[in-house]
Amino acid sequence: MEYESRAISLIYHKYGEGAVIAKVFTEELGLKSYSIKRSSSKKSKNKISLLANQSLLNIRGKENKKREVQYINEINLAYPFSNNNFKKNLIRLFFSEILTKTLMDSEKNKRLFNFVWDYNIALEKAKENESEFILKFIIELSYFLGIYPSTENINFNFFNIDKGVFTLNKNEENLNITGKNLFFFKSLLENKGVCIPKKNQRELLEMLFKYYSLHHFDLSNLKSYEIIKSLE
Repeated sequence: MEYESRAISLIYHKYGEGAVIAKVFTEELGLKSYSIKRSSSKKSKNKISLLANQSLLNIRGKENKKREVQYINEINLAYPFSNNNFKKNLIRLFFSEILTKTLMDSEKNKRLFNFVWDYNIALEKAKENESEFILKFIIELSYFLGIYPSTENINFNFFNIDKGVFTLNKNEENLNITGKNLFFFKSLLENKGVCIPKKNQRELLEMLFKYYSLHHFDLSNLKSYEIIKSLE
C-alpha cells in the first residue's frame, strides 16, 4: 500500500556501515521503524539531518506488512524549527524518549499524533517557562494512554498516585502528591498559568514518573532528563 503521511521523527541509530534505523511516529500508520540508507552524497546527508528529535516531516512510502522495518521513498521537512536553542532541543529529546517508551508499534492514533505535532509547534513559539512544557506534556500525554488523573474531588487534600484519584486521607505507602506540589499539580490539571519553582518542577516530575510506572509505563533511564537536571 502506497501512502503519504505527516510524521514526527523520534530517534535513530546506525545500522551497519550503510544505513540508519529510525523510529518515526506517523499520522497514517502509527509508530514505525524505517531503514534509511547513508552515503556520502549531499542528498543523503540532508535526509539523515531531517531525523533530528521531533522533526516535523512529510513522508511518502509503500507499506509492506510482512516487514518489521519499512523503507521511505521520500522525506521532506514540513515545519522547520527556527528556534533551536539548546534547552528546547533537550526538551524535544525528552519528548522523543517518552514517546519511544510509551507508543505501541503500528498503533494508529491521529488525535495523539495531532497533540504531539501541535505541542512541538507551541514549544517552538514559547518565549518563557519552557521547562513547564515537560510537566504539561507528561500530564496531557497520560490522557491518550488511558491513565489521565481523575479530577473528581479535586478540592481534596491529597492525590493518590497509585489509584490516580484525589483523596481526603494519605496513602499509607506515601504515594501521594501533597502541599505546594499538590497546588501546582492542580494548577496544571486546570490549565491555570502558575509559575512553578525549579525544585517543585523536579519533585512533581519524579512523582509523575512514579505514577506512570504504577500504571505500567516505565519511564526510567531518560538521558535527556538527567542532562536537564544537571543544568539546573
